[in-house]
Amino acid sequence: MINRNKKGVANRIAVTFLSVSTALFLSGASLTVPLVANAALTESQIQSILSLLQSFGADTATINNVNASLRGQATTPTPPSTGNCGFTRSLTVRSTGADVKCLQQYLNSTAFKIAASGAGSPGGETTYFGTLTRSAVANWQAANGVAPAAGYFGPISQAKYNALMAGGPTPTPGPTPTPGVGTGLQVSAGVQPVNYIAPGGAARVPFTVIRLTAANDGDVTVNGVTVERTGPAADGAFVGVVLLDENMVQMGIAKTLNSSHQAVVGGTFTVKAGQTRTLTVAANMDTLANLADDAGNVAMFAVNSINTSATVSGSLPITGAAHTINAALTIGSVTMARGSLDPGAAQTKEVGTTGYTFSSVKVTAGSAEKVWLTHIIWNQIGSAGSGDLGNIKTYVDGTAYDTVVSTDGKYYTAKFPGNGILIDKGFSVDISIKGDVLGGSARTIAFDVAKMTDVGLMGDNFKFGIIPPQTNSCAATTGISCFTSTEDPWYDGSTVTVSTGTMNVSVATAVNAQNIGINLANQPLGAFSVDVKGEQISVGRIGLNVTLGSNDADDIDDITNIILVDETGAVVAGPVDGTAADSANTTGSAEGSIVFTDSVTFPTGMHTYTLKGKIGTDMDNNTTITASTTPSTDWATVKGLTTGNTITPAPASSLTLPAMTVKTGALTVSTQTTPIAQTVIAGASQFEFARYAFDAISSGEDIRVTAIPLTYGVATGGATDITNCKLYDGATVVNTSNIVNPSAQSSSTNFTFDGAGLIVTKGSSKNISLKCDLRSGSTGSYLWGLDTGQAASYTGATGVTSGQTITETLTESNGQAMTAASGGSLAVILDSSSPAYKAAAAGMTNVELARIRFDASNEDIDLRQVALNLTGTGSNTPNDLINREVTLWTTDGVQIGTAQFSVTQGDFATSSAISTNAFRIPKDGNKVLVVKGSLPTICNSCDITASGDFIKVDYDGENTGINGNYGVGVSSGGNVTPTGADTASEGVRLFKSYPSFAAVSGWQPSALSNGEQPLMRFSVKANSNDVGIFKFTIQMATTSATVSSINMFGYTDSAFATPVTGVNTGAGQLNGTNGVWVDASTDINFTVQNSGGTDKVLTISSGSTYYFEVRGTVAGVGTGSTVSTNLRGDATSFSAAAAQMDQAATVDGFVDDDFIWTPHSTTTAGVANNDFTNGYLLPGLPTGNMNAQVLSK
Repeated sequence: MINRNKKGVANRIAVTFLSVSTALFLSGASLTVPLVANAALTESQIQSILSLLQSFGADTATINNVNASLRGQATTPTPPSTGNCGFTRSLTVRSTGADVKCLQQYLNSTAFKIAASGAGSPGGETTYFGTLTRSAVANWQAANGVAPAAGYFGPISQAKYNALMAGGPTPTPGPTPTPGVGTGLQVSAGVQPVNYIAPGGAARVPFTVIRLTAANDGDVTVNGVTVERTGPAADGAFVGVVLLDENMVQMGIAKTLNSSHQAVVGGTFTVKAGQTRTLTVAANMDTLANLADDAGNVAMFAVNSINTSATVSGSLPITGAAHTINAALTIGSVTMARGSLDPGAAQTKEVGTTGYTFSSVKVTAGSAEKVWLTHIIWNQIGSAGSGDLGNIKTYVDGTAYDTVVSTDGKYYTAKFPGNGILIDKGFSVDISIKGDVLGGSARTIAFDVAKMTDVGLMGDNFKFGIIPPQTNSCAATTGISCFTSTEDPWYDGSTVTVSTGTMNVSVATAVNAQNIGINLANQPLGAFSVDVKGEQISVGRIGLNVTLGSNDADDIDDITNIILVDETGAVVAGPVDGTAADSANTTGSAEGSIVFTDSVTFPTGMHTYTLKGKIGTDMDNNTTITASTTPSTDWATVKGLTTGNTITPAPASSLTLPAMTVKTGALTVSTQTTPIAQTVIAGASQFEFARYAFDAISSGEDIRVTAIPLTYGVATGGATDITNCKLYDGATVVNTSNIVNPSAQSSSTNFTFDGAGLIVTKGSSKNISLKCDLRSGSTGSYLWGLDTGQAASYTGATGVTSGQTITETLTESNGQAMTAASGGSLAVILDSSSPAYKAAAAGMTNVELARIRFDASNEDIDLRQVALNLTGTGSNTPNDLINREVTLWTTDGVQIGTAQFSVTQGDFATSSAISTNAFRIPKDGNKVLVVKGSLPTICNSCDITASGDFIKVDYDGENTGINGNYGVGVSSGGNVTPTGADTASEGVRLFKSYPSFAAVSGWQPSALSNGEQPLMRFSVKANSNDVGIFKFTIQMATTSATVSSINMFGYTDSAFATPVTGVNTGAGQLNGTNGVWVDASTDINFTVQNSGGTDKVLTISSGSTYYFEVRGTVAGVGTGSTVSTNLRGDATSFSAAAAQMDQAATVDGFVDDDFIWTPHSTTTAGVANNDFTNGYLLPGLPTGNMNAQVLSK
């Protein structure tokens, strides 16, 4: 025997020699990360491994990949095969490589798929041969007559595969044959893992596979499997030996080897009759550091016996793989922490709590390799049983996975599908266990993780199990969510104590304060909500105190037949009668009490219960009834039906239900003030003549109205002018069986409601409209109202519940006079939103020119035609509009017509016909018509050859009738002639181009100082075409300072660094003579001059912006000194006797000549060209001045 303290040949075996199986593994692997990146192999060791591979006949690609892996370099994956996989080796569990992936792809193309989803599923094939692949291979073998059907894909299976690929269909899977065994339990060897390495820190390293088959005559219980470590290795190299099930999930707990190198593993489990269990003996390795003296030793594990009362047949012992202990290979690692969803402390939860997270841990993959999370086993150590819990599932980052509970109810295992859940290097997952508390009052629930290996982890590159570390965040078992310093538990989850159910009572809003009737059953007295959690709760007695407001003459015993009903209307308690004295079963004091002695079961959840009763005839009108209860004391014998425990309802304070007011039935009918007196068009259909309010706000019960007498008065005209009178409840006619056609005016024109009558709910009011037709040609005035005198004999209103006739009130009113007219009227004005004057560039389309408002009276009116004219005709022509046409629009952007200024009509235009309802002006409302036009281009050969035309399009008030302005009344159908004079829009002025101005900010110094300095900056942009500037004007105002040597400079950039050229100086100075400031009213003019001092035009090209600076020398600056500079605009538009544009000098003599410019309408750009105007309302330049820029100290 060799142990870690004895030196010998075995422990002198070189680590890097590995074994033949190791080399074979490397030769078949599809490695994507360094195999032994931290192994620190010498060059000699690497060459030894490569020589060994060459001796096995490995191909060049495989050798190159292994060489790269051993040196920590990237490898080249072998591409998957297509067609026949061309297998060259046997494949079994833990095999890796492109041939494994090809095998999976083949199986997925048949009926023997690896997995339905996730890793191994169609399209998700991997290069790893795991238990899912083994199961699929075994099923394929059984269907294709390959024996044994054990999942080992060797020469026999590959020969069958080649035959199938050569031709012939793959058979569908049939029933798996039942093993032919006798009574008892048969043990046999399974497909053993290939000899490999067992590196330090690895978990669940598979050594030996056995198959246990139970006879057909019954299930067999196994009480563990006895295993023995054999081979030249030490027991201390293994920190635990385990038994794994078919899914490689640990069965039972890890065991250490005894002095005989043996351990009994697997715990107690069952092999079902006629079925086979395939189990794996595996070992958990000690750490790399502790295996230094064991490196190179070879270990095996033999299965010596199966501990069962059944007869065991088969050959024992069974020994599996011989693995070489490796102390050099660094496999993956993880760190552990408490999960983010973990409660973090002991909790108390009532029975019925759902979706509660009991425990949570977080796993973070280290940097060596990605890590697969394969399973987790939770250990519920609390006193609650599995029957106390429900819907238990394990969640990984919010995704739920089924969790299976052990027969003893203490272990909850979640096996994750496929290879598991892949955790990338450096990334984390939160694992939680969550469920419902179904019972277990006064018991505890605590989900721990008993052992480190209960969290199943496997490295993605090397496929070894990984043992998480002993995190040690608390020293001992505390029940407060922490990792302990030992195992059992390794992670100590928080303890949950299960409490009893709870009951919370509150006042319900379902029944508000309201009127209740006298001598009527089931009148609402209030309602309360009961919120029950955890379990159904039974209440044996409910008591309430009752007060009657300030009315001391009545007694609570006048309230009888009191019941408690649930949301469905089912009676859950009562009937009982009120008592005129306080009950011993109620806490508070009042004028009497109500006590239910029925046993009421309240289900879990929030439910509403309504208190109802009958108010006796002795109870006075307007008495208020208020019930109250204190649940903690007035509700007695309260128990949970699941736990049987006594429960105290909450709250401990009194709950007061809304006050109910006792009312007799009452109804008031009145004429509303709307609709107001107005004109109605003769011929109108179903015009609203009156509106009546049926008011039951002060009633104790709902009111049924079967008929109503209305007054009908005719001030002028004939009584028969009105016909087809109907009453409307909203849009519904409620007197279809009694439509009234008045023959004479009357104080009692009776209207009968349909069916059982009009129902007016107590505490509410209902409006009923009276609508009638008005005969064409009518010219009278008509009124509908109510006559108080009719109330004495009126019997058309009764209580819905009581059936008693109600004493009603009819409020006297003549109603509003509705006066007949033959048609509506239409008035026209310029709308306040009509656009202000602006400069407009040639070629612009859909320029808004005017907004005209139409006001309709008496009826809706459709505008059918509109007449327009060009105003200010001395300054424009119809050719200023493309096609001599304007378009007509609604304010929401819908075009409704056009109007053309034809050659024959000149400056006048009549629109095209406007469709019915296209422009409908509502009765007593208005609608705005938008007039737009598109502007022509300006050129020497165009219809318009010069800028300056002033385009104003207005409503032509003098052109009325069917050849001009008219509308059609919607109700009357007659033509309506509008009234209103010509409008006066502000218009647009047409230019080939125009300038726009903007102030420049952010340049000002922190304080005004003496000396030459900038005083103002602004910009000018040329829009649509080139713009020429002839003259600027500024004004200045100062405080305690003077300014001299004032001039203006131009620049082509916003940094004021590049001066304009062609002006007075190369520095961009515009004028050769400095301006002189006298006072704030002094106009300081700067005409643009060339270097010789001759006036000229400074041209800004289309789309460009020039920047201008006013500069001067400041003197006398002291504290409080200021200099304010502004650019002047022009108050009126330039207009000469013969033209809208003129020479620069002519414009310079106009009254408003502060800014002079040219749109360069022609190719001539000289100052003598008749193409100049002033700065009236240019964008950014107001009529007064641009906002002053102020410097101060």
